[in-house]
Amino acid sequence: MKKHVYYYFNGFFLLLKLNYSMNAITALLKTDFGNPDGLYDSNLENYFFDNEYWRKIVREHAYFVIGRKGTGKSAIYNWIKNREAENGMIISNLSFKSFPFQKLLNLSNDDFSRPNQYQSIWKYIILSEFAKQIVLDAQNNTHSHYSELNDFVKYKFGKNLKDLHTKITTSTNKTEFGLQFKGFGPKQASEESMQLGDEIENISEINSRLEDLILDNLAETQRSYLIQFDQLDDNYTLYIDNKKYFESLISLFKVIYSLNSLILGCNKNSKVIAYLRSDIYNQFSSNDPDSAKFDYHTYKLNWTIINKNDWNNPPLLQLINIRIENSVSELTGKGSFNYIFNKRFIKLRENRKPIDPFRYIIHRTFHRPRDLVQFCIKIKEQADIMNRLDVSTIMAAEKEYSSWLIDELKNEIAPIIPSTDTLFALLRTVGTETFNSNYFKRKYFETGNKNINKSPEALLRYLYDLGIVSNIQFGKNGASLYSIIRNEKSKFDPKMKAVIHSGILKGLYTY
Repeated sequence: MKKHVYYYFNGFFLLLKLNYSMNAITALLKTDFGNPDGLYDSNLENYFFDNEYWRKIVREHAYFVIGRKGTGKSAIYNWIKNREAENGMIISNLSFKSFPFQKLLNLSNDDFSRPNQYQSIWKYIILSEFAKQIVLDAQNNTHSHYSELNDFVKYKFGKNLKDLHTKITTSTNKTEFGLQFKGFGPKQASEESMQLGDEIENISEINSRLEDLILDNLAETQRSYLIQFDQLDDNYTLYIDNKKYFESLISLFKVIYSLNSLILGCNKNSKVIAYLRSDIYNQFSSNDPDSAKFDYHTYKLNWTIINKNDWNNPPLLQLINIRIENSVSELTGKGSFNYIFNKRFIKLRENRKPIDPFRYIIHRTFHRPRDLVQFCIKIKEQADIMNRLDVSTIMAAEKEYSSWLIDELKNEIAPIIPSTDTLFALLRTVGTETFNSNYFKRKYFETGNKNINKSPEALLRYLYDLGIVSNIQFGKNGASLYSIIRNEKSKFDPKMKAVIHSGILKGLYTY
């Protein structure tokens, strides 16, 4: 049945007849766009956008999942865990949100040269988690070596096997004899003899035996086990200038790389995966050239829309359409977003030219799911307040979104430039137009930025690395934008003109 659909535009209600049972603003207000932080999105299962992640990450050769902040690493980490039963796999999700990293950084093994000195503690954490999985697996108790692994878990960890990675770290001490872990399980009887029991405390000795037992078990049973590391970057702002932090992560990645290589030789169904922000991962090479070998086993999350053809139903649009369709049963297909945000009635303009609403929004994001979800949430909030869905609604939402984006960046910037207020005041003086490096330098000194502990040249490079500033070049066919958002390995070119990211500009003037 055709229904009357009304759009508010320029002070008039316009009538459109469509085969839908509700108008656009009603559909918008019904839509659950979700939590911008996928880690805490309780409804994620209902509208998760699956880009064949199980195959690409679990079944293929990925050991490391790398992406910018807000690209969905934690959402994928949780989604994979939730596929445990249907895929017949035992999965351990190890979160490092409240992990005692400072203690771990004191647990270096001096038998290893830098940056490999944390391999012993990481290996013990991973092998202990595998041992726990094997012991808790009901299908394993008839296989050889099960008894020894069961005794190891029992006498080292007791009955409470939650958060072993944290307990191991807090209960390990560095001594003149190496790293020692006594454990906190029940003491064994003195007449009992066992290879991995209470009497062995040296982690290197335990690792040697434990590795053999686990590999033999995996080869014999061919069972599927997965260990996932996430939120390793939650401590980044505390240790950004601490070389040991990077060395500890490089050590972890090397342990994962070597263990997975051994596991692959005997069991293709089990492995370890680590999730990490790309800005941290990209610094590995400057700390250890050997880290280049990780690249083949790296799955990079990249939602960037670059070329003209990329705009034809890109993953970011699919992601938001799934959320709309899950909320509004009357809407299906890739036109769901365009039905709500109809460009005929929401007449947005950019650079004085008409622009499609989806493009307009994406141009103001860092091409991340978190940004897109947040912008849509702000539009929904403003539509509810204003009781309309037109250009003024989008403009009001954009102010709110830009302010949010600045707050999001403040958390990332503060460890490097504590006086974020001074930085954003400087960016306001730079203005909305393109500028060159000399202009930026002049504004830097005119405004007396004593609280910014970087030279203007270094500051421009840093702002480019954050996506706040982009290079721009004008040619016969228009402007070409060069940004870390489009290419994570690109660098700021001081010879080219620059421009402040459009998603930040409105927030600067309402900040």
